[in-house]
Amino acid sequence: MEQKQPSSVTRRRFLAATGATALVGTSFAGSSASDAFVDPRPAAAVLGSGGNPTSYPGLARLARSHGAGEPLMFVDLAAVDRNARVVVRFAQANHWAVRPALKAFQCPQLCAYILSRLPKPRGLVFHLRTVDQIMCRAPVGTDLLMGYPPTRGELRAYLQSAPPSGQRTHRLTLLASSVELLEEMAQLARTTPRRVPLDVGLELDSGEGRGGFHWAKDITAAITLLRRHRDRLRLRAVICYDGHATLTGEQSWRRQVAKQAQQHYIRYLRQLHDEGSDLFDAATLIRNGPASSNYRNWAGSRVCNEISPGSAFVYAGYLKTFDHQGLASALTQAAPVLKDVGPYPSAPFTKVPLPPITGEEYFLKGSTWPDQGGTQPAFVYPAGVNDDLAEGGRCMVYAPPHELSTEDYVLCWPNQSGDGIDYFGALHAVRGGRIVDLWPTFTRWSTPARV
Repeated sequence: MEQKQPSSVTRRRFLAATGATALVGTSFAGSSASDAFVDPRPAAAVLGSGGNPTSYPGLARLARSHGAGEPLMFVDLAAVDRNARVVVRFAQANHWAVRPALKAFQCPQLCAYILSRLPKPRGLVFHLRTVDQIMCRAPVGTDLLMGYPPTRGELRAYLQSAPPSGQRTHRLTLLASSVELLEEMAQLARTTPRRVPLDVGLELDSGEGRGGFHWAKDITAAITLLRRHRDRLRLRAVICYDGHATLTGEQSWRRQVAKQAQQHYIRYLRQLHDEGSDLFDAATLIRNGPASSNYRNWAGSRVCNEISPGSAFVYAGYLKTFDHQGLASALTQAAPVLKDVGPYPSAPFTKVPLPPITGEEYFLKGSTWPDQGGTQPAFVYPAGVNDDLAEGGRCMVYAPPHELSTEDYVLCWPNQSGDGIDYFGALHAVRGGRIVDLWPTFTRWSTPARV
């Protein structure tokens, strides 16, 4: 196999150029599919584009008409379009590409829809089991980069299997957080039916301490291994995510996190260039950076060349304490009223002193949809719905008198988008007050393969 010649780009030029316009969008070197992102499905035209998000009363009417008395989840495509424009425009102003974090969407068709709204279809995929599901719907030429390193078992299962027949053209870059995982990839590449060399990326620790390469000796070891196995592994990307910015919405903290992460990133890039410039093309190396909570605080950065917001495309509830200018809520959970209990009990059975409450009590089917941190979705319609703390909260709620009936739905705004979607088997896609499509979500863990 022909060996790649060392790059002629000097370290100074490499570090000065990182983030420059010329580096944006260079993720398909040598592939004729680089600019292809059109989804050929005839149904795509039915989905439309633009418009104004449907109001909460409008969604409540749709729930009554289409919910059949069961909980359901809406995604408003007009809101998604608006959010995509906000994110893409900000990225383009900073000479960044956009690679959405697809775990925020938990649905192959929603992933495909958002990818089709980008200048080029790039996505951050977090589980190898979802790759084939995404590529049944995603645009031809989609470029996928892993946002989490795979488990050993997950990696073996993927690399020991052949791609599905007729799968749409795409490119996948695996992610390694350790030398041991790189070694595993190199060994599996000996016999994999997948295309070799495998595209790989390195997870770099941003200062959060969540894992990944941090110490210079480990990066040196990774470079040595990549050079030894260059016929099987090809370095294509690095990723440095400042996830600890989400610890607080306080602006000075998030700015400090962004500053520290970029300082670490510069150090890593300098070492990669000094010790391993023969292993990658400096002009096309993917340098993935921040996500929804903190990408605005990287404005002007020349370190990363792409960002990976996810929740910003649908505006999940937790973002209300972060930067959310111009974003519209696209996700709404709908819980049907199961019972109208009547006036709130005058003497609730509780040892905890509670403020006096006026209104009626209702029992909901659903609405107990916490995210992984335990935060419940916020009630957003009708006004005045609150948890009945005396009865344990959430499924038992109270509302103003005569506000609800057993034909009605209570609407909720999920705190985390991926966690909120994951409770449902499908999304009801809405535009202009109409349901335009029904999109199954990802299969759940351990779902048997179809026969």
